[in-house]
Amino acid sequence: MKRVLPLIIFLFLTFSAHGEEKYGRGHLTAPEIERVKVFKGLLDDVDKKSLRQTIEALEKTGNPPLYIQMREAMARTYADIVRDQNVEGQKKREWLYSMVALNMAYLQLGATQDAAGHTTSLNRLIRRKLKAYLPPDVFIQPGFHYSLE
Repeated sequence: MKRVLPLIIFLFLTFSAHGEEKYGRGHLTAPEIERVKVFKGLLDDVDKKSLRQTIEALEKTGNPPLYIQMREAMARTYADIVRDQNVEGQKKREWLYSMVALNMAYLQLGATQDAAGHTTSLNRLIRRKLKAYLPPDVFIQPGFHYSLE
């Protein structure tokens, strides 16, 4: 867990910097802030950033509506699995959220929409839920995919 969390943070910062280059900065509207409050509520036990910190990070992405959709999908996926699988314990919940974040990064790094790969059933479940909660056109939206090249 100690090695995975810095990787997740690095990936989110990298994606944010990439989005900033292409799209500039934006400010969240009141309805967008309400949406942020909702997804933060679903992640209350694993996301220790303040509302202000989260809003500032989203504004720096340059494409806040896309990143709000992504964070909503991650939060709903996490909440569904915690509820459906009765995940208990802080460490298990933090690990699960890190797996949700890694799978979102996997999708952003160009995984095909249908790719399941040789992976665990948990990863397949997470990816299936993420895809269900993401908007159908997310894979073609500018700024969603990130290339390491």
